[in-house]
Amino acid sequence: MRRPLRRAGHGRHTRPAAQRHLRGNGARPMTDVTTAADRAAAYWNSPGTVTEFRSLDVQPYLTDLLARTAVDGPALDVGCGGGRNTLALLERGFDVLAVDLHAGMVEATRARTAAYPSGRISVRQGPAHEIPAQDGTFALAVCQGVLHNAVDRAQWAATVTELARVLRPGGLLALNTFTCETLDPMLRAGTEDGQYLLPDNVPMVLLPVDEVLAAFTAAGLAARGETHTYVRDLDVGPRAVLRCVLRREGD
Repeated sequence: MRRPLRRAGHGRHTRPAAQRHLRGNGARPMTDVTTAADRAAAYWNSPGTVTEFRSLDVQPYLTDLLARTAVDGPALDVGCGGGRNTLALLERGFDVLAVDLHAGMVEATRARTAAYPSGRISVRQGPAHEIPAQDGTFALAVCQGVLHNAVDRAQWAATVTELARVLRPGGLLALNTFTCETLDPMLRAGTEDGQYLLPDNVPMVLLPVDEVLAAFTAAGLAARGETHTYVRDLDVGPRAVLRCVLRREGD
């Protein structure tokens, strides 16, 4: 069942590839970095951003999901950021593979989980659409604030397919992603439907909720329980959010 879109108040950014200096908060401009990928990397690897993400606590909805869901098997944290979800998974007894595109976040997660033995935690650098794991490896995957950072629809679709590939039958995906239900006026249309450009020309993919869910269904992941949609007034502007749990088809 899908709940109606609502407004969820203010907050900090989750993982939009955006530069907050464009809203006048004093962050360093990055005009010396030439490509969109380099600009995004410069932002996510900057000491201030890494420190901020390393200090974040796990969201209550994920804590609640982990407390009430019996899952037996390893877990995946895609786009691990500063390691808050990785740590929560470890504390619940999961062996974890954590993956992030940016070296600064990888090092932050390694530092935050350093108390755990290497047999229980592996932190790797890489993109969400190329997860270093065999088919059907994970009983649980967390993908929070990552999917919309795909540079185009092809990469977005590849990430959906990859998440389905590495989940075992019956495995769960805890998904949180931005959608196009509410659009920040500072975003501009990109070169294809569903692609939007931030003011510094870094792309992101924002699709309707129904299209997001349909893509996962086609990949073999069906929504389990309620889907939640709401608007967050973040420091980078308003963002429409889809949050749900999906289950991989099979026993």
